[in-house]
Amino acid sequence: MKILLLVLFIFSSLSYGHGAKQGDFAGTWRLVEFAVDDQYQDVPNPTPIKMYMNGEFVIIFYLENKMHFNMGKYILEGNEVTETILSSSTESLIGEEITFKPNFMGDKNSFNLKIDQGDNVSFERWEKTHCDVIECAEIRTRNN
Repeated sequence: MKILLLVLFIFSSLSYGHGAKQGDFAGTWRLVEFAVDDQYQDVPNPTPIKMYMNGEFVIIFYLENKMHFNMGKYILEGNEVTETILSSSTESLIGEEITFKPNFMGDKNSFNLKIDQGDNVSFERWEKTHCDVIECAEIRTRNN
């Protein structure tokens, strides 16, 4: 019985979401799943990449066969992250703030988030790029 409880505890700590702490974002992440208003989309190819380090972030992605980027700072307060875009390939985005509550898997190698943009709600799931090499906790709603 003790072994069964221990197995269930380990499974739940690796499989179910947890809030963010300082240092959880550090590293390079790739988008593995996203949806707009619960309508799942194919992840773009090449895959968007996001890097976090020392309160700064950069995201690189392609739209219409052209590379784009957003760079800025992020602040984690409580369980909420606010990203402020300070530089962007799309000038109108400079100064924009995006706030979300990340939901980390127990091993801290993937997280998901929802962003309410007023006229739609987007869902994103990001995982560390090293998940190609090591086994990470993976709960996805679709196979990619």
